[in-house]
Amino acid sequence: MRTNKQIVVTDWIKGKPTVGSFLKLTLTSDERRILRGKRFTDCDQEIILQLPRKGKLNDGDILSTNKSNFYVLIIAKTENLIEISSKSKIELIKTAYHLGNRHVEVQIEKDFLLTKSDYVIENMLKNFNIDIVNTQKKFFPEKGAHSHE
Repeated sequence: MRTNKQIVVTDWIKGKPTVGSFLKLTLTSDERRILRGKRFTDCDQEIILQLPRKGKLNDGDILSTNKSNFYVLIIAKTENLIEISSKSKIELIKTAYHLGNRHVEVQIEKDFLLTKSDYVIENMLKNFNIDIVNTQKKFFPEKGAHSHE
């Protein structure tokens, strides 16, 4: 879907519009933090993000544009991750502590942790009594204690 007029993404909207056209924008967890700049949608349409500096883009967010009834849908990209689990909760807690101590982003689930695939981190994880599996999933890391989101 190509248009001649520059498409500028201006803000988040609440709820799903009942009429209009949507462009899909698939982004990694890192890319979802950047609220300004040029992007290319999944159909290769150039758009400009000019969003208010509040928070980050989330999977399923709908954004308004400078064109009437024209929206952008944010989709979280599948990423290469390490899934960390253990039969011992204390080992999982120790692992989370050491990942945090290295400022590694972590998604915390009930019975496992997820972090981005990285050979240095994988090597460190071999020192713990845990199971690690390489997987591909959407990644939603915890906000940091000093987060401005």
